Amino acid sequence: MDYVIAIPSYKRAETLKEKTLKFLNSNKIDPSLIHIFVANEEERIEYNSILDEKKYGKIIVGVLGMKNIRNFITDYFPANKYIVNLDDDIKDIMYLHGDKKLKSLPKLDTFIRSAFQYSQKVGANLWGIYPVANPFYMNHGISSGLYYIVGCMWGCKNLYKHKIKVTIDDKEDFERSILYYNEDNVVIRYNYITVKTNYYKEHGGMQETRTDTRVTKSAHYLVKKYPKLCELNNNKKSEKTEIKFKRQNENKRIKRDSKTPLGKKGNTNKTRKR
Repeated sequence: MDYVIAIPSYKRAETLKEKTLKFLNSNKIDPSLIHIFVANEEERIEYNSILDEKKYGKIIVGVLGMKNIRNFITDYFPANKYIVNLDDDIKDIMYLHGDKKLKSLPKLDTFIRSAFQYSQKVGANLWGIYPVANPFYMNHGISSGLYYIVGCMWGCKNLYKHKIKVTIDDKEDFERSILYYNEDNVVIRYNYITVKTNYYKEHGGMQETRTDTRVTKSAHYLVKKYPKLCELNNNKKSEKTEIKFKRQNENKRIKRDSKTPLGKKGNTNKTRKR
């Protein structure tokens, strides 16, 4: 199952070089698969001067803004293409080992291909990973239904390239989760896979324009537009307004078995949503 990797990046050439690109190269991902999307020609020139051209496939001049570049990437690739979307500041991709430890994921390419194969088997065109690198909250299951697919790493089949477009810069990953759920009635999340990254702490990227006011506005926008699917999360201890998904009847967790990545034998159970 062939795929490409899309990395949007803004004012983070050094970060991309030392983190995501270094990580992908160390995992022996074919450089020709890696597509880097920058905001303008000036950025392309800078990235081209800093990055080793042998370690990626293309640098593509896109547009400025998170929602704009996400939609640009969707339009750039052909329909039905399998796309892995990665942030530019990923240090490592890890899996839950036992119940208390995280270890670096072996054979990243194998996991990606298996994730696409499994998600297609169950009718999902969007899959993702657990959003927090904390083994206390993670589990050895694959959740299906309506779940939050965090924006730092997700895979999709570009089936809805003319239909699914995000409309907000902040919480665009929540919106994308909803859009794919509305199409397929399911998204897939691997609760035993996560990333090592510095959310909201890296210079450049969305930090150049993000404000608490804009985050709050996006949260209220989603709750108003999809009242049956999400609500404000008043339990979150954060200065920013957060949202959470409401439980849907389709939500379930599938324990890892021999046919799922990093398999363990298990069964299918209803589960509470994290």
